[in-house]
Amino acid sequence: MRTTTHRRSALRTATISILAGSALLAPAAAALAAAPAPERPAAVRTAAVAAAKPVKIDVGAGVLITVKGGKPYYDGKVVKPGQTVNDGIYLHLSADGKRLYSKTQGGGTPYAIWDVRTGKSLGTQKNSPTAKAKAALTAKPSATSVKAWQELRVSGKATGIKSGSTVTLQQKQRGTWKSLPASTTVNKSSAYSLRVKLGLKGTNDLRVKSGATVSPVFHVTVR
Repeated sequence: MRTTTHRRSALRTATISILAGSALLAPAAAALAAAPAPERPAAVRTAAVAAAKPVKIDVGAGVLITVKGGKPYYDGKVVKPGQTVNDGIYLHLSADGKRLYSKTQGGGTPYAIWDVRTGKSLGTQKNSPTAKAKAALTAKPSATSVKAWQELRVSGKATGIKSGSTVTLQQKQRGTWKSLPASTTVNKSSAYSLRVKLGLKGTNDLRVKSGATVSPVFHVTVR
């Protein structure tokens, strides 16, 4: 009998402990359930609403371009980056998808530029956005007077020339342009910079060349 009483007492004690633990956890669980979900900042909510709202661009001639999800639509079809539409009205979306160009009929009408994200006008330009830039090179020496075999740099910009193209320094010798062992490549920013050492004393007539494109002549005096 003692053994039975002891077991029953232990069981009652364990049951009371479990109930007490549940009672302590219940208020905490209720408070957690009642706590409101964290609210997003007003700026985030505003940006989300703005992103969801379609943008309208009035390109003229009664044509309204709708931009949804950052993509402009013309005649119910999305205009893809780099695509040109010529259907009574000219439209072109830049390769990065950020600028939309439009042009109404009429040879003298400039190309209008629009910010796709906001629908705001970015002004106009005369040249077609798809026209290839005429190839050109600029060249500027880091010094116009140096000692014989003193190193200098010639730097410049390459327009209408692909990155990776070779640029070579040329020197005029007895009326003929000769390529010197000084060359480099055009980088992704359409720029170049090469190291030069000249030993011909006096005024050197120089230029840089890439394919059929040459820069204006510049001069470096070697003392």
